[in-house]
Amino acid sequence: ARAFFAAPPDERAEVLVSDPQSDGLACKAGNKKCNSLFAEAECPSLVPLPCDLCCNEPRFCRDCCCILCSKTIDLKHGGYSYIKCEAMVNGYICGHVAHLNCALRSYMAGTVGGSIGLDAEYYCRRCDTKTFLVPHVTTLLKTCESIDSRDEIEKILNIAICILRGSQKSNAKGLLNRIESAIKELKCGTSLEDIWKVKETDTVMSTDIFHNGNGELGPTNHQDLVDDKSCLEAVLSVSSDYRSEYLKIECEIDQVLQSLRKAQESEYKIAEEQLCSQKVYLRHLYQQLEKERSELPDRSPGNEADASLNAVLNRVNQIKYEVMRLKEMEEVANGFGRTPKGVLKEYFGLEIED
Repeated sequence: ARAFFAAPPDERAEVLVSDPQSDGLACKAGNKKCNSLFAEAECPSLVPLPCDLCCNEPRFCRDCCCILCSKTIDLKHGGYSYIKCEAMVNGYICGHVAHLNCALRSYMAGTVGGSIGLDAEYYCRRCDTKTFLVPHVTTLLKTCESIDSRDEIEKILNIAICILRGSQKSNAKGLLNRIESAIKELKCGTSLEDIWKVKETDTVMSTDIFHNGNGELGPTNHQDLVDDKSCLEAVLSVSSDYRSEYLKIECEIDQVLQSLRKAQESEYKIAEEQLCSQKVYLRHLYQQLEKERSELPDRSPGNEADASLNAVLNRVNQIKYEVMRLKEMEEVANGFGRTPKGVLKEYFGLEIED
C-alpha cells in the first residue's frame, strides 16, 4: 500500500486547475501545466507502467502529482523540487514523481540505513527502484547559476545538502563540500557571479593567492608569507575537514552510547542475579515457616512445644530481616550511580571509589 505524507505549505504549488472533462484536458488532476499536456515532455514510444494503486485514485496524475502527498509538483526553475522515476519495469516506464522534501522526510531519499539502504539515492514507492541522485544534484547546482534570487538559491542548495549528507560515495562528498562552500559564500554576501567563479577556480586558488598579476611572488617578507600561508591552511583545513571531523564526533558519540548501554546491561545483570537470589531465599524461608507452623498443633505442651514455637518466631524475625534487606537492594531501581555505596558493596559486591 502506498504511504501518504502531508506536504508543507511551501510545497503546495499554485497551479491552474480546471475540470478535465469540460475542456478536454488529459491531466486527471486538471492541471493545465502538467507535463502530460506537452508533446515534447514524454517520448511517445515509452509506455507508462500500469498502475492500479495511486493512479486509480480520482484526480491523481502520475505526471504532476507527488506519489507521497498527492499534491501537484512545481515546475519552477526546471522543476528542481521534485524527482521523476524513469526506471524501466518490464518494458514500461514508471514515470511517477515525488517532491524531494516529501521523499527526504519519509526516508525515501538521501542516505538511509536499514532495509532500504540508500546512499544519495531516491527509492520509488511505486516500483521499488533506486535512482542515483548525484546527477540530479549536479543539475540543481547548474540551475542555481541561472537564478538571481539568493533566497531561491539557498533553498535549492539546502535540498541538495539534505540529499548528499551522510553519503559514502566520493563524488557525493566532493559535491557536498562544494555546495556547503557556496552557501557560506552566499551568506557572507559574496556576489553570485563570484560564488560560481570561485567554484570553477578553487583547484588553483591555493597557488594563485600568493602571486601577483605577473606571476611573481607578491609579499617579500618571509614571515608575512609564513603567517599568511598558515592562516590560509587553517581556513582551508576547517572548510575541507569539517565533514570528516563531524563524522568523527558522530562516531565518538555512538561509541559512548554503546559503552553506556553495555555498562547498563552489566549493571542490570548484576542486579538481576542478586535480586533473584534474594527472592529465591525468601521463598525458601516462607516455605520453612509454613512447614514449621503446620507442625505446631501436633505438639503437646512442654519443652518440645516451646522449642517449636520459638523456632517459628525466629523464622518470622528472619523473614522480616531479609525483607528489609530486599527493600535496601531495591534502591538500585534508581541506577547504580544514585544507590548508596554501602548498599552496592554489601549486596552487590561493588566497590565504588569517590
